[in-house]
This record gives sequence, C-alpha cells and structure tokens, in this order.
Amino acid sequence: MVLKWVRNRFKRTENVEFMFIAEQGILESQALLLAESIRQFTGRYSDCDITVISPRKDKRPSKSHVKAFEKLGINYLPLDLKSPSPEYGTSFRVLASAFFERTSKADKLIVLDSDTIFVKTPLLDFFSTEVLARPVDVKGMCSSGTKDKMDLYWQQLCACCSVDYDKIPMIHTTVDQILIKASYNGGFVGAHREAEVFQKTQDYFLKSLDSGLKPYNIPQVIVAGHGSVSPEGSKLWGSSQACLSLAIWGSGFKVRNLPSSHNFPLHMIPHMTLPQKMGCELVHVHYHHLFSTDKVSSITQTLDLPEYVHMWLKNKIPLTGAQSSSPYTS
Repeated sequence: MVLKWVRNRFKRTENVEFMFIAEQGILESQALLLAESIRQFTGRYSDCDITVISPRKDKRPSKSHVKAFEKLGINYLPLDLKSPSPEYGTSFRVLASAFFERTSKADKLIVLDSDTIFVKTPLLDFFSTEVLARPVDVKGMCSSGTKDKMDLYWQQLCACCSVDYDKIPMIHTTVDQILIKASYNGGFVGAHREAEVFQKTQDYFLKSLDSGLKPYNIPQVIVAGHGSVSPEGSKLWGSSQACLSLAIWGSGFKVRNLPSSHNFPLHMIPHMTLPQKMGCELVHVHYHHLFSTDKVSSITQTLDLPEYVHMWLKNKIPLTGAQSSSPYTS
C-alpha cells in the first residue's frame, strides 16, 4: 500500500491534510500506527498530505520513527512551542493545531489524537458546515445548563472570550447521553482552513489561562492514552475542548456531527448500551491506552473489523514505549 501511494503522490484528488502529534515514548509509536492506517485504510484519502508535529525539542521522536514517517511520505515538523501551561499536555496540541492551520495549503484540515486509527474510509464531506466533530464521550466538565455546578466556568469562559453564552447549542454526549452545552472530542476535528477555527481556539485558550480560569479547583484522577495526567494538568482537563466549542459557535459556524463510527471510544465499551456497541460499522477508533496492554488482542477481537485490519493489528500491537504524563486528548 505504501508503494502504491508513492507512485500516485502527485495525483491527489482530495484537498485534505491530516495532522497529529509525535513525541518520544508511546506517543511516537501511536503516531506511526495512525499514519500507517491512513495510508492503508482511508480509501480516496490515503494519499492526502499528513503532517506530524513534534512540539517540544526535549521530547523528539526517535530517528527510527522519523525515518518511518519519511518512508510514508509524511511531513515531519519539529517545533519548539512554548506553552504557558506545559503540565497540561493538550496545550501543545492547541498550539500545534493553530500553527498547522496557519501554514497548511490544504482547504480542509483534520486534526487527530495520536492514539487513534482508521479502519475504513472516513466521511470527510463538510456539505454546508465549517466543522466536522464528535460530541464528547461523557459529561465531565461540561454544563447541562445554568443549574449545573460546572456552568459558572462556562459562563466565565464566554465572558472572557466575548462569546454569547446563549449561542452555544445543547447536544447529547456520546456515551452517557447527557444533554450538555456543546463540547467536542479533540480526537477527531475537521475544519475549513479559512475559518481559522484552530487559531481562534488557541486565542480563547490563552485568554482563559491569562484570566486564571480552570474547570476544576482540585486535581482530578485521570488516566489517558499516554499515561496519568499530572495534578495541575488535570485541573484544566476539558478546557481545550470548551475553547474549541466557543471558537466554533462564537463565530457563527456550523458543525456536522460525525456518526458514531468515527472517533469510537474503545475504552468506553463497558459503559455503553448494547445498541451503542452494535449500531455502527467502525471507521475510526480512539483506543486511548488499550493498545499498550497485554490484553489488547482479546479487546480488538470483540470489534467488528474487517479481517485484513485484524491481521494488520496482530503484527503491530501491543505498542511499546514509555508512558507519558502529558496526554493530548482533552
């Protein structure tokens, strides 16, 4: 599949570019797996541009991984981004996404969490919307309205960013089906480049930090795809996704809610109802930490995936690499 892509690299028909993060440790292995899945399983998008960003000079991926990216025709971009809140690893994804948006030449940008893979051709048609996304998995720091204890943060965030609180619609979370002020999972977000959604998200996020806004006043216990989140980082958990929502709806944009086959939360299967588990043919899987466990084979065998995907994964997982305490997932 890779050789086929190399032969056709100048015959691209889709003006789409993917971006995700790679850093030393487990994240570089996850990023490589994701890159390979794009090249092999995304159909007409398999020859699209891919940019892999290393945001911190002290956490560069290994030379072997960089070479593997290059063999896949990937644009590997080492940067030195300065986050005002480095303990919140997602802040680097916010900064990297904004940089990517400013520098990409593609019309449509797809920003992904590295701990995801594609197993079929994704639905990347925007139709009359500016953004593609999935609702967050569970309520967490989201607000169900003015009587919710988390609503004060959302009210303050809107005031800080000069966004009308009432412009943010209500949607249902993916897993627990709770009605919330719109918040979208950062694992799969598509946007028209000219809308500057990721740059607006960065601006709002930095404003919120300057104002001292945090969803939580005390540390939360959070284990993500790249390890345990630091106590200080956990206080900001979900804030980047809230800023994304404000960047979208505060600008008057529209969102196409992708079907449940996209950004499927593999780690949430025990919490789903049977119809949720069986109601879709998977396209894009968000596996979080599960591909690093010894039980990963039994986990993937429960999924309704094409046999060629099972065979591909059999030789790729479990993933290896040191777990990071700076995840890029919320």
